[in-house]
Amino acid sequence: MNITSILAGDLQRLEPKKFGPAGRMVQLRLWQHLVNELLKQKSFQVPVHLGFGTEALVTAIDEALTTDDELVLTHRNAVFNMARAESLHPILNEYRMLESGHGAGKLGSMNLSNPAGGVTYSSSILGNNLSVACGLAFARAIRPSPGIVCAVTGDGAMEEGAFYESLVFARSHGLRVLFVVDNNDHSMVSKIHERRCNIHIASLCEAVDIPFQLLEGDDLETYIATTKKLRKAVAENNSPACIEFRTCLLNQHAGPTPGWPTDPLRIDLNDGLLIGDASKDPIAKLQATLGSTSFETITCHLGVAPLC
Repeated sequence: MNITSILAGDLQRLEPKKFGPAGRMVQLRLWQHLVNELLKQKSFQVPVHLGFGTEALVTAIDEALTTDDELVLTHRNAVFNMARAESLHPILNEYRMLESGHGAGKLGSMNLSNPAGGVTYSSSILGNNLSVACGLAFARAIRPSPGIVCAVTGDGAMEEGAFYESLVFARSHGLRVLFVVDNNDHSMVSKIHERRCNIHIASLCEAVDIPFQLLEGDDLETYIATTKKLRKAVAENNSPACIEFRTCLLNQHAGPTPGWPTDPLRIDLNDGLLIGDASKDPIAKLQATLGSTSFETITCHLGVAPLC
Protein backbone atom coordinates (compact mmCIF):
# COMPACT_ATOMS: atom_id res chain seq x y z
CA MET A 1 0.00 0.00 0.00
CA ASN A 2 1.42 3.35 -1.07
CA ILE A 3 0.41 5.56 1.82
CA THR A 4 2.24 8.49 0.24
CA SER A 5 -0.04 8.39 -2.78
CA ILE A 6 -3.15 8.41 -0.57
CA LEU A 7 -1.84 11.41 1.36
CA ALA A 8 -1.09 13.19 -1.91
CA GLY A 9 -4.78 13.03 -2.82
CA ASP A 10 -7.37 15.68 -1.98
CA LEU A 11 -8.63 13.67 1.04
CA GLN A 12 -12.04 15.31 0.77
CA ARG A 13 -15.08 14.26 2.75
CA LEU A 14 -17.02 11.55 0.93
CA GLU A 15 -20.17 12.70 -0.84
CA PRO A 16 -22.99 12.09 1.72
CA LYS A 17 -25.72 11.36 -0.83
CA LYS A 18 -23.60 8.71 -2.52
CA PHE A 19 -21.95 6.95 0.41
CA GLY A 20 -24.06 7.91 3.43
CA PRO A 21 -23.05 7.62 7.09
CA ALA A 22 -21.47 4.20 6.55
CA GLY A 23 -19.07 5.64 4.01
CA ARG A 24 -18.16 8.44 6.36
CA MET A 25 -17.56 5.99 9.19
CA VAL A 26 -15.14 3.96 7.06
CA GLN A 27 -13.41 7.14 5.91
CA LEU A 28 -12.86 8.16 9.53
CA ARG A 29 -11.08 4.86 10.11
CA LEU A 30 -8.85 5.45 7.09
CA TRP A 31 -8.03 9.01 8.13
CA GLN A 32 -7.04 7.82 11.59
CA HIS A 33 -4.82 5.17 10.03
CA LEU A 34 -3.09 7.87 7.98
CA VAL A 35 -2.46 9.99 11.06
CA ASN A 36 -1.17 6.94 12.94
CA GLU A 37 1.30 6.18 10.14
CA LEU A 38 2.51 9.78 10.16
CA LEU A 39 2.90 9.62 13.94
CA LYS A 40 5.17 6.61 13.48
CA GLN A 41 7.26 8.72 11.12
CA LYS A 42 7.40 11.54 13.70
CA SER A 43 5.84 13.92 11.20
CA PHE A 44 4.14 16.10 13.80
CA GLN A 45 5.34 18.44 16.52
CA VAL A 46 2.43 17.66 18.84
CA PRO A 47 0.94 14.51 20.41
CA VAL A 48 -2.33 13.23 18.96
CA HIS A 49 -5.00 11.29 20.85
CA LEU A 50 -6.66 9.04 18.28
CA GLY A 51 -9.99 7.27 18.71
CA PHE A 52 -9.82 3.95 16.89
CA GLY A 53 -12.95 2.11 18.03
CA THR A 54 -15.17 5.18 18.43
CA GLU A 55 -16.11 5.65 14.78
CA ALA A 56 -19.78 4.65 15.23
CA LEU A 57 -20.24 7.10 18.12
CA VAL A 58 -18.54 9.92 16.23
CA THR A 59 -20.50 9.31 13.04
CA ALA A 60 -23.77 9.34 15.00
CA ILE A 61 -22.90 12.69 16.57
CA ASP A 62 -21.89 14.10 13.20
CA GLU A 63 -25.17 12.95 11.64
CA ALA A 64 -27.34 14.21 14.50
CA LEU A 65 -25.97 17.74 14.84
CA THR A 66 -27.25 20.57 12.63
CA THR A 67 -25.51 23.66 11.32
CA ASP A 68 -26.98 25.61 14.26
CA ASP A 69 -25.30 23.36 16.84
CA GLU A 70 -21.94 23.62 18.60
CA LEU A 71 -19.61 20.74 19.49
CA VAL A 72 -17.35 21.04 22.54
CA LEU A 73 -14.61 18.44 22.86
CA THR A 74 -11.85 16.97 25.03
CA HIS A 75 -8.15 16.30 24.37
CA ARG A 76 -9.24 13.15 22.46
CA ASN A 77 -10.80 15.27 19.75
CA ALA A 78 -8.96 14.07 16.64
CA VAL A 79 -11.61 11.80 15.17
CA PHE A 80 -14.41 14.27 16.04
CA ASN A 81 -12.54 17.03 14.23
CA MET A 82 -12.10 14.70 11.28
CA ALA A 83 -15.84 14.06 11.21
CA ARG A 84 -16.61 17.78 11.07
CA ALA A 85 -13.96 18.64 8.48
CA GLU A 86 -14.37 18.85 4.73
CA SER A 87 -10.80 17.66 4.22
CA LEU A 88 -8.12 15.96 6.29
CA HIS A 89 -5.37 18.27 5.09
CA PRO A 90 -6.11 21.28 7.37
CA ILE A 91 -5.95 18.93 10.36
CA LEU A 92 -2.66 17.42 9.24
CA ASN A 93 -1.29 20.89 8.64
CA GLU A 94 -2.34 21.98 12.12
CA TYR A 95 -0.48 19.01 13.59
CA ARG A 96 2.53 20.19 11.55
CA MET A 97 2.08 23.68 13.08
CA LEU A 98 1.52 25.27 9.67
CA GLU A 99 -0.49 28.42 9.00
CA SER A 100 -2.72 26.42 6.63
CA GLY A 101 -3.99 24.37 9.58
CA HIS A 102 -7.43 24.81 11.12
CA GLY A 103 -5.91 26.90 13.90
CA ALA A 104 -3.21 28.56 11.80
CA GLY A 105 -0.68 26.27 13.46
CA LYS A 106 -1.36 27.68 16.93
CA LEU A 107 -3.84 25.22 18.45
CA GLY A 108 -1.97 21.96 17.95
CA SER A 109 -3.90 18.79 18.72
CA MET A 110 -5.42 18.76 22.22
CA ASN A 111 -7.05 22.19 21.83
CA LEU A 112 -7.95 21.91 18.15
CA SER A 113 -11.20 23.58 17.19
CA ASN A 114 -12.86 24.33 13.87
CA PRO A 115 -15.72 26.83 14.22
CA ALA A 116 -16.55 26.55 10.53
CA GLY A 117 -17.23 22.86 11.12
CA GLY A 118 -19.17 23.45 14.32
CA VAL A 119 -16.32 22.57 16.69
CA THR A 120 -16.35 25.64 18.92
CA TYR A 121 -13.91 24.52 21.60
CA SER A 122 -11.61 21.69 22.64
CA SER A 123 -9.77 21.45 25.96
CA SER A 124 -6.77 19.55 27.23
CA ILE A 125 -8.00 20.10 30.81
CA LEU A 126 -10.15 17.24 32.11
CA GLY A 127 -13.74 18.37 32.63
CA ASN A 128 -13.04 21.93 31.52
CA ASN A 129 -15.05 21.66 28.31
CA LEU A 130 -18.22 20.75 30.26
CA SER A 131 -18.28 24.08 32.07
CA VAL A 132 -17.54 25.91 28.83
CA ALA A 133 -20.40 24.05 27.12
CA CYS A 134 -22.80 25.23 29.81
CA GLY A 135 -21.57 28.78 29.33
CA LEU A 136 -22.17 28.58 25.60
CA ALA A 137 -25.65 27.16 26.16
CA PHE A 138 -26.40 29.84 28.78
CA ALA A 139 -25.49 32.51 26.23
CA ARG A 140 -27.96 30.93 23.81
CA ALA A 141 -30.64 31.14 26.49
CA ILE A 142 -29.93 34.81 27.23
CA ARG A 143 -29.73 35.76 23.57
CA PRO A 144 -32.27 33.35 22.06
CA SER A 145 -30.78 31.45 19.16
CA PRO A 146 -31.50 28.07 17.58
CA GLY A 147 -29.43 24.97 18.08
CA ILE A 148 -27.89 23.08 20.97
CA VAL A 149 -24.45 22.52 22.49
CA CYS A 150 -23.07 18.98 22.43
CA ALA A 151 -20.45 18.36 25.12
CA VAL A 152 -18.31 15.22 24.87
CA THR A 153 -16.57 13.74 27.90
CA GLY A 154 -15.16 10.36 28.96
CA ASP A 155 -15.26 7.90 31.83
CA GLY A 156 -12.11 9.51 33.21
CA ALA A 157 -13.03 13.18 32.87
CA MET A 158 -16.50 12.58 34.30
CA GLU A 159 -14.81 11.87 37.63
CA GLU A 160 -14.17 15.61 37.83
CA GLY A 161 -16.66 17.65 39.84
CA ALA A 162 -17.42 19.69 36.73
CA PHE A 163 -19.48 16.79 35.35
CA TYR A 164 -22.00 16.73 38.20
CA GLU A 165 -21.98 20.51 38.49
CA SER A 166 -22.67 20.89 34.77
CA LEU A 167 -25.60 18.46 34.92
CA VAL A 168 -27.11 20.43 37.81
CA PHE A 169 -26.44 23.82 36.20
CA ALA A 170 -27.84 22.80 32.81
CA ARG A 171 -30.98 21.31 34.35
CA SER A 172 -31.52 24.21 36.73
CA HIS A 173 -31.32 26.82 33.98
CA GLY A 174 -33.04 24.85 31.22
CA LEU A 175 -30.00 24.77 28.98
CA ARG A 176 -29.91 23.01 25.64
CA VAL A 177 -26.91 20.74 26.29
CA LEU A 178 -26.50 17.17 25.06
CA PHE A 179 -23.92 15.50 27.28
CA VAL A 180 -22.10 12.61 25.58
CA VAL A 181 -20.05 10.20 27.68
CA ASP A 182 -17.57 8.10 25.72
CA ASN A 183 -17.10 5.24 28.17
CA ASN A 184 -14.12 3.35 26.77
CA ASP A 185 -12.95 2.12 30.21
CA HIS A 186 -9.68 3.93 29.60
CA SER A 187 -8.01 6.76 31.48
CA MET A 188 -4.39 6.99 30.32
CA VAL A 189 -3.30 3.51 31.47
CA SER A 190 -5.98 2.54 33.98
CA LYS A 191 -9.30 0.71 33.86
CA ILE A 192 -12.31 1.87 35.85
CA HIS A 193 -12.05 -0.94 38.41
CA GLU A 194 -8.41 -0.01 39.04
CA ARG A 195 -9.06 3.61 40.00
CA ARG A 196 -12.59 4.11 41.32
CA CYS A 197 -15.98 2.69 42.19
CA ASN A 198 -18.63 2.32 39.51
CA ILE A 199 -20.61 5.46 38.69
CA HIS A 200 -24.14 4.67 37.56
CA ILE A 201 -24.72 7.53 35.15
CA ALA A 202 -28.39 6.65 34.64
CA SER A 203 -29.05 7.10 38.36
CA LEU A 204 -27.04 10.32 38.46
CA CYS A 205 -29.13 11.74 35.62
CA GLU A 206 -32.34 10.51 37.20
CA ALA A 207 -31.43 12.33 40.41
CA VAL A 208 -31.40 15.66 38.56
CA ASP A 209 -34.26 14.77 36.18
CA ILE A 210 -32.21 14.56 32.99
CA PRO A 211 -33.19 12.06 30.25
CA PHE A 212 -30.53 9.37 29.82
CA GLN A 213 -29.78 6.74 27.18
CA LEU A 214 -27.17 3.97 27.18
CA LEU A 215 -25.93 2.81 23.79
CA GLU A 216 -23.56 -0.08 23.09
CA GLY A 217 -22.86 -2.57 20.32
CA ASP A 218 -21.82 -0.09 17.59
CA ASP A 219 -25.01 -0.44 15.52
CA LEU A 220 -24.74 2.66 13.35
CA GLU A 221 -28.43 3.03 12.48
CA THR A 222 -29.48 2.71 16.11
CA TYR A 223 -26.80 5.13 17.24
CA ILE A 224 -27.86 7.76 14.69
CA ALA A 225 -31.59 7.40 15.32
CA THR A 226 -31.24 7.58 19.10
CA THR A 227 -28.83 10.52 19.02
CA LYS A 228 -31.07 12.45 16.65
CA LYS A 229 -34.07 11.77 18.89
CA LEU A 230 -32.30 13.07 21.99
CA ARG A 231 -30.88 16.05 20.14
CA LYS A 232 -34.41 16.96 19.03
CA ALA A 233 -35.74 16.59 22.58
CA VAL A 234 -33.00 18.88 23.94
CA ALA A 235 -33.82 21.53 21.32
CA GLU A 236 -37.60 21.36 21.73
CA ASN A 237 -37.77 21.03 25.51
CA ASN A 238 -35.04 23.57 26.34
CA SER A 239 -33.57 21.02 28.70
CA PRO A 240 -30.42 18.83 28.77
CA ALA A 241 -30.06 15.13 28.05
CA CYS A 242 -27.24 12.61 28.37
CA ILE A 243 -26.04 9.66 26.30
CA GLU A 244 -23.47 7.13 27.43
CA PHE A 245 -21.73 5.20 24.64
CA ARG A 246 -19.88 2.03 25.62
CA THR A 247 -16.86 1.84 23.33
CA CYS A 248 -13.55 0.02 23.10
CA LEU A 249 -10.44 2.11 22.49
CA LEU A 250 -8.22 0.12 20.14
CA ASN A 251 -5.12 2.34 20.23
CA GLN A 252 -2.66 3.54 22.84
CA HIS A 253 -3.48 6.62 24.94
CA ALA A 254 -1.56 9.05 22.73
CA GLY A 255 0.95 9.05 19.91
CA PRO A 256 1.41 6.14 17.51
CA THR A 257 0.31 2.57 17.98
CA PRO A 258 2.41 0.56 18.49
CA GLY A 259 4.07 3.02 20.82
CA TRP A 260 7.21 1.04 21.65
CA PRO A 261 9.05 -2.00 20.24
CA THR A 262 7.33 -4.55 22.51
CA ASP A 263 3.89 -2.92 22.45
CA PRO A 264 1.27 -5.72 22.28
CA LEU A 265 -1.08 -3.45 20.34
CA ARG A 266 -0.48 -3.32 16.61
CA ILE A 267 -2.08 -0.93 14.14
CA ASP A 268 -0.70 -0.87 10.62
CA LEU A 269 -2.55 0.30 7.52
CA ASN A 270 -0.77 -2.37 5.50
CA ASP A 271 -2.65 -4.95 7.58
CA GLY A 272 -5.98 -3.48 6.51
CA LEU A 273 -8.57 -1.14 7.94
CA LEU A 274 -9.78 -3.61 10.55
CA ILE A 275 -8.04 -3.88 13.92
CA GLY A 276 -7.70 -6.87 16.22
CA ASP A 277 -10.73 -8.72 17.58
CA ALA A 278 -13.67 -8.27 15.17
CA SER A 279 -16.13 -8.38 18.08
CA LYS A 280 -14.60 -5.15 19.43
CA ASP A 281 -14.05 -3.31 16.15
CA PRO A 282 -16.99 -1.14 14.94
CA ILE A 283 -15.67 -1.21 11.37
CA ALA A 284 -15.69 -5.01 11.36
CA LYS A 285 -19.27 -4.92 12.66
CA LEU A 286 -20.21 -2.43 9.94
CA GLN A 287 -18.65 -4.68 7.29
CA ALA A 288 -20.77 -7.59 8.53
CA THR A 289 -23.90 -5.43 8.40
CA LEU A 290 -23.26 -3.98 4.95
CA GLY A 291 -21.98 -7.16 3.34
CA SER A 292 -18.71 -7.52 1.48
CA THR A 293 -19.89 -5.98 -1.82
CA SER A 294 -21.18 -2.71 -0.34
CA PHE A 295 -18.21 -2.43 2.00
CA GLU A 296 -15.76 -2.93 -0.85
CA THR A 297 -17.52 -0.26 -2.90
CA ILE A 298 -16.65 2.23 -0.19
CA THR A 299 -13.08 1.03 0.34
CA CYS A 300 -12.46 0.94 -3.39
CA HIS A 301 -13.47 4.59 -3.68
CA LEU A 302 -11.13 5.40 -0.81
CA GLY A 303 -8.32 3.56 -2.56
CA VAL A 304 -7.87 0.82 0.03
CA ALA A 305 -10.07 -2.02 -1.27
CA PRO A 306 -7.20 -4.55 -1.53
CA LEU A 307 -6.70 -4.22 2.23
CA CYS A 308 -10.11 -5.49 3.23
